[in-house]
Amino acid sequence: MAESIPAAAVAGSRRISLRTVVSILLLAGLTAGLIGYKAQGGLKRITRLRATGSLGLHPEALHRPAGSELFATGAQTLAYLKIIWPALAFGILISAAVHATISPRRLATLFGQGEMKPQLAAAAAGAPLMLCSCCVAPMFPAVYRRSQRLGPSLAFTLAAPSLNPATLAFTFMIFPLAVAGTRLVLALLLVVVLSELVARVAGPVPVRAAAVEEFAETEDSVPGILSRYFRSLAHITLRTVPWILLGIWVSMVIANRIPIETLASRGSQTLIVLVAATGALLLTMPSFFEIPLALSLLAGGVSAGAALAVLIAGPAINLASLLVIARQSHWKVALLVAAAVWATAVAGGLLLG
Repeated sequence: MAESIPAAAVAGSRRISLRTVVSILLLAGLTAGLIGYKAQGGLKRITRLRATGSLGLHPEALHRPAGSELFATGAQTLAYLKIIWPALAFGILISAAVHATISPRRLATLFGQGEMKPQLAAAAAGAPLMLCSCCVAPMFPAVYRRSQRLGPSLAFTLAAPSLNPATLAFTFMIFPLAVAGTRLVLALLLVVVLSELVARVAGPVPVRAAAVEEFAETEDSVPGILSRYFRSLAHITLRTVPWILLGIWVSMVIANRIPIETLASRGSQTLIVLVAATGALLLTMPSFFEIPLALSLLAGGVSAGAALAVLIAGPAINLASLLVIARQSHWKVALLVAAAVWATAVAGGLLLG
């Protein structure tokens, strides 16, 4: 009996070690691939910006083509997916890895205790991913289901697009300091503080769809871990991608009805900021695309406040990601997140305008 205890302990140690190694290789490999992909794209755009003064983005690719509305919005949706699909694929793959390999205990340790520490940790984990709102959306259910904490899950989801280091760097390179600095401060406020406020106002929200234990840890062999990962991958894909596609398509329908002429008018600056914030909230934008849109508004004579509202609301959230948040938590959470983003964009626009 005395000899069996150390043997069991060694066996347990080996099981934990194997699971840890495979989990780290899977999650770290995917995350490193995503960061490398996004960083390479960002560096290319910085080089282009310094050499030519242009980011090399073409927002007209998302403009409404000729033809019936069904054809036009379908073409716009495909054009959008053609731009974001690599990042979206990374988001789904990493989401499955989080769901299949990270235990709730480890995620709770990462987020820590207290009020601000979990929010800051979630923001620090999300920002380097540099994903647009659509592409980080599949990661929300995995982080939420494994952590059971709404505030940090929302902070993580908002940080990837709002605190994207590359887009913030471009903002400081292109826009006046007042615009860039205000964007950074309000993005931090939204991610760290308002996401926690949303969680508190929403109250206890049960995790929807599958329970945390659905993918219970089975054997600690490599085939067992990979089997759990691919089941998680199918689970995440089926429960998020259809909602993302629906959100993108509806967003294109709405985008074709936004009264752009209102922004170009010489009317009330408050009205212009409100329209800019509302339109940017509903639109689906790939990473960086809020910058040429804000520049085009400034070139058209619109106030810097309206441009700032687009820079804040445009990347932070959109209809597609709101649908995923609503489906995986509750509609009141999605509405509160939308209200928080919209209010932040409007407040910043009015302050600067």
